[in-house]
Amino acid sequence: MSMSTRPLRPSWALLIALFLACVGSALAKRKRSSKTSANNVVEKQQCEEGPCSDWDPDHRPLCLLRCQSDGCFDKVYAGNELEPGEVDAVRSREYTNCLTKERGERLRAERTATRSKRGR
Repeated sequence: MSMSTRPLRPSWALLIALFLACVGSALAKRKRSSKTSANNVVEKQQCEEGPCSDWDPDHRPLCLLRCQSDGCFDKVYAGNELEPGEVDAVRSREYTNCLTKERGERLRAERTATRSKRGR
C-alpha cells in the first residue's frame, strides 16, 4: 500500500472566514478611532473659535491643548511644554489617549447619573 503524499491545502472556506474576521476587526477598530478623532476635532474647533481665537499663532497650540483638557495637559506636558513649532509625536499620542480616557470616564459618570435619576 503506497500512500501518496499530497501537501495539505487549507480549505477555501477557512481562508475566507479568516479574511473576513481580520477585515471585520480592522473596520471595528477604525470606526471607533474615527469617532474618537471626530470628537477631538469638534472639541478643538470649539477651542479655536472660542478661548484660543485671539492667541498668537505660535502659542495657539498650547492654548488648544489646555482648553481641551487641563488635566491631560498637566499630565503629559507639565514641566516640559512644547516650544513654538515643536511636534512631539509620542506625547501627542499620550495626550490623545488621555483625552479619550477622560471622555470615556465623563460619559460613564453621566450615564450613571442619568440612571440614578430614573431610579428615584
